[in-house]
Amino acid sequence: MIDSLILLKDARGIPGLPPLSEIQDRAIQKMNATSSRAEVERQMQEEIAKARVRQVDEKGRAYGTGKRKCSIARVWIQPGDGKFVVNDKQFDAYFPILDHRADLLRPFTVTKTLGLWDVACTVKGGGVSGQVGAVRLGISRALQNWEPGLRPYLKAAGYLTRDSRVVERKKPGKAKARKSFQWVKR
Repeated sequence: MIDSLILLKDARGIPGLPPLSEIQDRAIQKMNATSSRAEVERQMQEEIAKARVRQVDEKGRAYGTGKRKCSIARVWIQPGDGKFVVNDKQFDAYFPILDHRADLLRPFTVTKTLGLWDVACTVKGGGVSGQVGAVRLGISRALQNWEPGLRPYLKAAGYLTRDSRVVERKKPGKAKARKSFQWVKR
């Protein structure tokens, strides 16, 4: 209602209503207050980003843990010539499917660092696709730990988010989680 009165500029003769200039000043102050709140939030985000520092162990490696379904991967990266070892095997022997190999290398392509890192990881549990997802998350977290400046690129691509989908449990009275037994009329 006040906005419509401001538009009409007829707020002079109404008893109990403050002058139009006061109403406009309050509206401007509110707008400035919300913008300053957003500015404070942005400054806090920048301080958090500056507080992130490189996390490297005594051997000069960055570490990242990845999980997906029932698989758990422990990943260490260090600068090198692109060697990729999974459970003491070359990654192309451990993951023979091309799509899985491409999925593993995506964090490096997003950050434009393909071939600059040596990767060593151990992965256990689950199946092949779960292990691929776990190793990819571990690589992304290790890259972030080595160079915190890569975090925005990895975050935008969604590689720092843990995929929380797991197999739904079987329910009593059902064949599987949701599948029912065949209906019998009699």
